[in-house]
Amino acid sequence: MLLRFNVSNYLSFNEITEFNSFIGDYRRFDNHVFKHKDLDILKICAVYGANATGKSNLIEALVYIRDAIISDDLSKLGLSAFKGNEKKTSNFEIEFVAQESVYIYGFEVLKDKVKTEYLYFSGMGKKDILIFDREVNKEGNSLININKKFLKLKKYQILKEHYEEKVEANQLFLNLIGDVDLGDLSIEIEKVVRWILRLQIIFPTSKPKYLVSNLINEPSFMEFTTDMLRSFDTGIKKLHIKEFSLKDYFGEDDKDIVSKLTKDLENNDDEDIPLAIDMIATLKEDKPIIKRLYVEHVGFGEDNLFSFFEESDGTKRLIEFMSMLYNLVAKDFENSIYIIDEIGRSIHPYLLKEFLSKLSKEKNINGQLIFTTHESNLLDLNILRPDEIWFAEKNRQKGNTEFKTLAEYKKIRPDLNIRKGYLDGRFGGIPILANFDDLNWTEYATN
Repeated sequence: MLLRFNVSNYLSFNEITEFNSFIGDYRRFDNHVFKHKDLDILKICAVYGANATGKSNLIEALVYIRDAIISDDLSKLGLSAFKGNEKKTSNFEIEFVAQESVYIYGFEVLKDKVKTEYLYFSGMGKKDILIFDREVNKEGNSLININKKFLKLKKYQILKEHYEEKVEANQLFLNLIGDVDLGDLSIEIEKVVRWILRLQIIFPTSKPKYLVSNLINEPSFMEFTTDMLRSFDTGIKKLHIKEFSLKDYFGEDDKDIVSKLTKDLENNDDEDIPLAIDMIATLKEDKPIIKRLYVEHVGFGEDNLFSFFEESDGTKRLIEFMSMLYNLVAKDFENSIYIIDEIGRSIHPYLLKEFLSKLSKEKNINGQLIFTTHESNLLDLNILRPDEIWFAEKNRQKGNTEFKTLAEYKKIRPDLNIRKGYLDGRFGGIPILANFDDLNWTEYATN
């Protein structure tokens, strides 16, 4: 579970800006709270804000951490510092629960050069326990300090010194030693890297690669998806998977595609090859075939199926979210953490509200959902707790993004009309139109 995330000097973040999922002093929706030892963590968090307030930059910063761990050269990523602060360092820090342990991982970079990097066991309010920390001098040389309990054997001390010399200034230590056997230290490193890389970050243009494969291979997921689509009154009765030979599907004019797919399947260890969100290439009895998703609507029957792309944008997006919903409520994954930018993109506000309302009432949410939106229809204390609601706002004087939670405001009653207060500007997060009423746009008309 994601506990806390701090970022500074990146995109629209200037000073250290924090987002967290710690609970406030509220007793509603106990099913929204994940308990870990002495910690109470929220399973749902919503970040509201108008366009250009920087709410999506929070997700971009998480993406940077993930990509930095994968990359062996930070210069390939490019780092966008806060405008005017290009000569200052940027800081990223994340605190999270992974396999019963709580970790704090962070690093400081200047352009594409690491200045500091560290990993601790979080003390959760008490003293943190070092796993490793790293400082890089002006010459690009690293000084790495590792907790002595991980260096009891001499060979691990020798390996530590070797990789201390090997790690480049434009590379994270976590990236370099991810596949190195350093005993118990490697166990902790693996848990941290695995957790970060398994974050499910979804942008408006993101598409699930294995939707069709999952529908085929997990009958319970097919049943779950069908039942959900019916309950949302989409007019969908049933989902179908149709099979085609490569030649029948692509025709005689696409022999090159057929040949390439056949070779790829033969070299792919019998795994499916996603071709589109609604279609895969796979092997059946050692023969290459296409499997494609079709939709049966009420009143049309199985002889008049619709393709996925004939559905409305809202229905398509809802189908795309089914894997997420299934993993959050029907499967017990250790790390089902979904972070969605603009969750309302292409979905009708009423449908989206029903979607989140259904999730909100679920007794056993197995993971965490964090999303950004400007859809005020979701500002409803019958769906979200006050401490689950965040507002992003641009500082008009300094231009930086600032975050605050609804829980920071006093006297938030359960029956309060949050949506009206939001639209009235009480909580920020809405467009500032300045002297919009004074704008005379007809004066720009030409003769």
